[in-house]
Amino acid sequence: MASRRALKKDINYLYSELLTECFKLSIISPKENHDKIEVLFNKIFLSSNDFIIRTGKPDGKDNPKLVKAYYKKLGQDLLNDVMGISKELEELYK
Repeated sequence: MASRRALKKDINYLYSELLTECFKLSIISPKENHDKIEVLFNKIFLSSNDFIIRTGKPDGKDNPKLVKAYYKKLGQDLLNDVMGISKELEELYK
């Protein structure tokens, strides 16, 4: 298993890229989309904080199988969340 520190860095990197795209979109988009973009900014910040917190608190610290399953689920949840936010960004670009 990779270290928690590396996982937190990866989470920060993914969400910072999403924030960058969101910021670019806020610059080029018309004024009527700014409310949707602001909601997306908040969603990105909350998701980032949630995953950072979840990284430090695995279930069943004494049982390696439970810890492995916890981080596997965390990784899947992270990918699903990032893909969902990416699709929302894509919709706003149209």
